[in-house]
Amino acid sequence: MNEVCTASGVSKGSLYHHFPSKDELLLQIVEEDTKQWLRDWGDKQRGQADLEERFYLLAEHCANDFQNPLIQTLEEYARSKTHPEAIVQRLSDLYNASLQACRDLLKEGLDTGYLKEGSIEDYLIIFSGLMEGIAKVSELMLHRATSEHISRYYREAMRLLLAGARTE
Repeated sequence: MNEVCTASGVSKGSLYHHFPSKDELLLQIVEEDTKQWLRDWGDKQRGQADLEERFYLLAEHCANDFQNPLIQTLEEYARSKTHPEAIVQRLSDLYNASLQACRDLLKEGLDTGYLKEGSIEDYLIIFSGLMEGIAKVSELMLHRATSEHISRYYREAMRLLLAGARTE
């Protein structure tokens, strides 16, 4: 908290007045970041009528966020200890909020017949697992990969996924 106070130029008392705990501070920061990610996604897809292109845009949006340090911090925090039910619920809400963009796109794909008939929850797990897996493997194997490399992996993953899931 000392580092946060120094970096932000506020006193510890002022910081604790607004955020009663480190948990609350972290969750507030991540909740705001998630809202911004969703706003950015909304802006990115707005005006793009082609469903397939929106899938590629979502892969690109994920690629652009894969090195967000808040993601790793939140994962470590979630696994670090047993949390009270209220915090567990907020963590779950954060994860579900970020999945909503994908869920909406998949639902449209299923509703329009663009995607093969299947369970939206199955599609969601496969899609999100693929996107998260690319981030993790890229991070472990390619310490110095450029953003262009990462974007290419996400786009290629989406191409492969859609090749198997599309009706034609």
